[in-house]
Amino acid sequence: MAVSATDKFNELESRIERTIELVRTTRQEKDVAMKELALAQKRIGELERENEELKRERELVKNKVESLLDNLSELTEESLV
Repeated sequence: MAVSATDKFNELESRIERTIELVRTTRQEKDVAMKELALAQKRIGELERENEELKRERELVKNKVESLLDNLSELTEESLV
């Protein structure tokens, strides 16, 4: 049974419509992915800033503890003398 030109054209039209829909869906998915990426990059920036702040705070606490230990050590040495 031979395939008519109309059947071939209908098949081509159907494939083109599926391709158009696939392209449309892919673009929408890309847009969503780009928005998610932008949000993730923003969150990474926030976390990096928070991490740096925590490092600074940790260093301050470390210095204060060392100073307190030095003072305590001096008091201990004075009481032994």
